[in-house]
Amino acid sequence: MTLQKNTIRFLSLFCGIAILGFLTSCTTSNVTSPERTGIEQLLLSNATDNALKGVEIPQIAGEKVYLVEKYIHSYDKEYVIGSIRALLSENGALLQQKFEDASVIIEARVGALGIDSSESLVGIPELPIPIPSVGSFETPKVSLYSSSKFDTVAKIALLGYYQDGTNLFSTEPLEGKSYFHQYDFLLMLRINRTDIPEREGY
Repeated sequence: MTLQKNTIRFLSLFCGIAILGFLTSCTTSNVTSPERTGIEQLLLSNATDNALKGVEIPQIAGEKVYLVEKYIHSYDKEYVIGSIRALLSENGALLQQKFEDASVIIEARVGALGIDSSESLVGIPELPIPIPSVGSFETPKVSLYSSSKFDTVAKIALLGYYQDGTNLFSTEPLEGKSYFHQYDFLLMLRINRTDIPEREGY
């Protein structure tokens, strides 16, 4: 009888140590999130792409071109500059790294590149409830229908002239738009509507 009790105790101790070892050996991976969401970045870059899509500048074909960047003040400035350089190259420009090496100077300016957002809710929003001597807590949101809409607009213009200041071309404002709309129904169904190629089908 004593041997049986000792055996039971040993097995219990062994199982406890095994469970403790399993629990303490579990690991978790930390994933850091960037300051800006992928949707925000895709909206801005897609609007830029749409503004420059199909633009033709035959006057610069074969010309040595230098792009002036100092009038470009916007989010994702580097992407805007790169996209304009790609447009100039596709139109036959010979891009130069130095101002003095170019025969044609092109100034780019950005009138707008931003996101307008709106939200709507049919249901009960989060409500703060004060608790004396403790603080407050928020009740969970109960949504029958909700929507989040993000609409982006880009406005870009280009001015080209020769080294002596003679005008070569000036574009009309080039406008591009992009959108991402999300709809939730009864906490169960989510529908996304967007023109962002990388997010279509999600």
